[in-house]
Amino acid sequence: MAGFKRTLAAMPAGSSRRAYGTAYFDGTEWFAVIDGSPITAHWTDPFQPQQGGNIAVDITAEGRGQHSALVICGYSNQPRPSTGVVDTVGVLDLTVTGEFGGTFTTDRFIGSYTPGAAVYLMWDAGKPTVIGAIPTTAPPAPAPAPVAPTAGAVADTLRTPATASDTYGVGGWGRWATSQRGGEDVYTGTWGGNVVTGSFFYGASNTVLQGKTIDQARFRVPKRLGVGASGPATVYLYAHNSQARPGGDVTRVAGPHTITVQQGQDPHIEVLPASFHPILAAGGGLSIAGGPYVGFQGRLSTYQDRQDPDAGKLEFDWHR
Repeated sequence: MAGFKRTLAAMPAGSSRRAYGTAYFDGTEWFAVIDGSPITAHWTDPFQPQQGGNIAVDITAEGRGQHSALVICGYSNQPRPSTGVVDTVGVLDLTVTGEFGGTFTTDRFIGSYTPGAAVYLMWDAGKPTVIGAIPTTAPPAPAPAPVAPTAGAVADTLRTPATASDTYGVGGWGRWATSQRGGEDVYTGTWGGNVVTGSFFYGASNTVLQGKTIDQARFRVPKRLGVGASGPATVYLYAHNSQARPGGDVTRVAGPHTITVQQGQDPHIEVLPASFHPILAAGGGLSIAGGPYVGFQGRLSTYQDRQDPDAGKLEFDWHR
């Protein structure tokens, strides 16, 4: 507190500096706490603080030892997602997974929803409000071609990045190794008596393929991590029927399709079996389970140099 007072005293009249602190409510009024010192401040309007929430404060020296403080905004270490997918529906709350990771529980929602629904999110006081469902629109009709494609001819290619990747095991989702703390690395196999499985999710993006013929589906296998046994590994790949992380492990409804991945192999493309096509077109995803203990680079990572937004990306060649 003494250090903060010395900082104020050293500021020349008319100057300003930005400080970072937290919001505090004593039951009567709100204060900005800077370096342990609660100070009276002006607050931008509208702004909804939360107890202990991070805030940015502009402090201005007005001369004669007088200072004023203006709380300009709250802040977080990562941006808030504007869309997400409903995971579970309770009596008074919803659990939603954000578009680029993170799971949030909120009792603020307008309308009614079912698990798997894609929704818009609005944030205040560090808490999301579900403000509506994202409408599903049919893709525009293709321009007429001078010659109709023959059966099996490729009409278009749909490229779908994963909306999430994660590992399920001890304690549920995101509790294993580098899948923790917002990381999305993917593991399979058994280590130290613990069985883990990994999955990729794609939201509702691929449902635009329902009613169409998929000629080929391809999966971008992420870079293999340096964990587990060395040498080539046989990986068992399945299709599951979840658009987002369910409460427990995913339900695998097709597979396994086996692929061989070399030690430290960089991302590469694998062609998926036709039995996976209808499941993916219905909004399902991919999972690895069983086999030797191996790990793969996820969509996000607690190690910045290991992030791969294209991890698990799908490509579909299709025609009507």
